[in-house]
Amino acid sequence: MSLRALALAAFIAAFTAPAFAQDPEEPVEPPREAPIGMVAELAETLGRAHAVRTLCNGDQDSTWRSYMLNLMAFEGGGPRRAALTDAFNRGYRGQNRDSGSCTPGMTAVEAGIARRGRELSEAIARSYLN
Repeated sequence: MSLRALALAAFIAAFTAPAFAQDPEEPVEPPREAPIGMVAELAETLGRAHAVRTLCNGDQDSTWRSYMLNLMAFEGGGPRRAALTDAFNRGYRGQNRDSGSCTPGMTAVEAGIARRGRELSEAIARSYLN
């Protein structure tokens, strides 16, 4: 599942809950948010993937950074956004420490990071739908 699916799940969660209210006087539950821990882990994973890409392709490759910017657009501002920025930067720095230079094995490293990101995205989307 991609971040597009995550966006769809967030949209559904945010805008369908009030539509199910049958009595206008009944209180409507606010839309749920994914646990910040899972979203922060996704942000850290995106930071790791971004580090691999920039290490091997240069600073102009912003593939994973673009995913992060999309994620942050859905999170709005405030403390959650700051936590996500910190997590992304932590992932980026950690991967740079772990890797150091681009090697032939970095494609596999990036693929593993991407798999983890997909798992997290799917779990986050499920949290909106349950």
